Amino acid sequence: MKGLLNVIVMAALWLPMAGFANDTAPDAPQDYAWGMHLESEGASPFWQIALPTPVYEQTVWPDLRDIRVFNSKGEAVPFALTPQRQPQRAPQPVALKVFPLDIKHVKQEGQNSLTVKMPGGTEVHLAGDDVTRISQSFLLTLPDGLKTPLPVAQLRLNWPKLPQNWQAKVDLFYSDNLKEWYGLSEDSPLMELTAGNDQLKLNTLSSRVTLSEENYRYLLLTVYDAPQPLTLQSVEALAPADDFSNAYVYLPAHKESGTASEAVYSWANPQPLAGLAIAPGNESPVLPVEIEYRQRADDAWQPLTKTVLYRINDAQSEPTLLNGEQVQAIRVKGINANWGNTPPEVQGLRASQALVFIPQGTGPFMLAWGNKAAKPQAMALDMVIPEKLRGQYTLDSLPVATEADTVTLGGEARLTAVDPAERRSQWMTMLIWGVLVIGVLALLGVAYRLWREVKTKA
Repeated sequence: MKGLLNVIVMAALWLPMAGFANDTAPDAPQDYAWGMHLESEGASPFWQIALPTPVYEQTVWPDLRDIRVFNSKGEAVPFALTPQRQPQRAPQPVALKVFPLDIKHVKQEGQNSLTVKMPGGTEVHLAGDDVTRISQSFLLTLPDGLKTPLPVAQLRLNWPKLPQNWQAKVDLFYSDNLKEWYGLSEDSPLMELTAGNDQLKLNTLSSRVTLSEENYRYLLLTVYDAPQPLTLQSVEALAPADDFSNAYVYLPAHKESGTASEAVYSWANPQPLAGLAIAPGNESPVLPVEIEYRQRADDAWQPLTKTVLYRINDAQSEPTLLNGEQVQAIRVKGINANWGNTPPEVQGLRASQALVFIPQGTGPFMLAWGNKAAKPQAMALDMVIPEKLRGQYTLDSLPVATEADTVTLGGEARLTAVDPAERRSQWMTMLIWGVLVIGVLALLGVAYRLWREVKTKA
């Protein structure tokens, strides 16, 4: 009996010691699944690198806590993660060619009609009561020598200062052959008003069209309800501005399953996505769809949005914004539509991160990632680059370490590694069960001995 008690006591002491033995071990490259050598030339107190796409796809944690930078001795060095900004450039205006057109109002068979004479002799006929309100018409074309497509978000009209208040409305059409015209906008206001020292000038028109030599290259502007004729000095096309201030990395989704009208796409791990870029396949350039998402593989589907996907010429549907929502998978369903054998292409937009590190020790340095047992170690940028040095060392001026070869370190086993807290919990569970089993065995031993003694006396 005394021997069994000694065994129980030794087990209670040995198991926790075994559980805590490696808890304080420092990070090492082999604790991470993969690594990438970084090449850097010259001397600098700070280096940076834009995280490569495989890092986002293969890290275990959505917050990127399982990322480290090691020196040649395998020692972790200080680093910070900061959003990578995308340079914002104001759209450069492109001056279009402007041709005032001859218009002629006539009345035929009791109906008002209007004839617009195009350059080259082509005539456009408009009929209806409203044509009497049209006072001017202008043809707008691409400038000479422009070979690339021109996306147009707005038109800016410039005219000399008017002696009195002026306001009118305009309709805008587009065409590829000067014969067939399609409406782009109608009843758009133009005005120039003065009241005392206050002035209001509205001279821009919304225009979602792409002009090119091969497709639509003409715009027709008609002015009506104007108190006096308008003299256009110039018309400028403004390209759409980028809606995102951050730089983004595009993470392709894996198509799990699907039919001709429904498909499921997923990522290996949940991703904090800023948006979804979904493009229809070649068979169906326009697709009304319903999109659902789930945050983890075992979660129920949640509705996200209903939208129309399109890809026509140079125009493509805008990304669906998500504002950093964690997404593991999405389900796309066609609304009274199917895509045949070419399902939509899905990519997730994730905010790109720049990693800034202090090159302590000797190189070459290594970027490592993929460790479920990792704890957050990234610092605030001010802890890496002191505030007083931020004017001298900016992200635009820091030298960039280049990516070299990718190597396997601890391998995929590290993707399910257990952190120290879980390991302690597991050891404690094992200890409790071990002590219970030993206790049960001890009780069985005592019962057996008693049975033997009773049997012997009998």
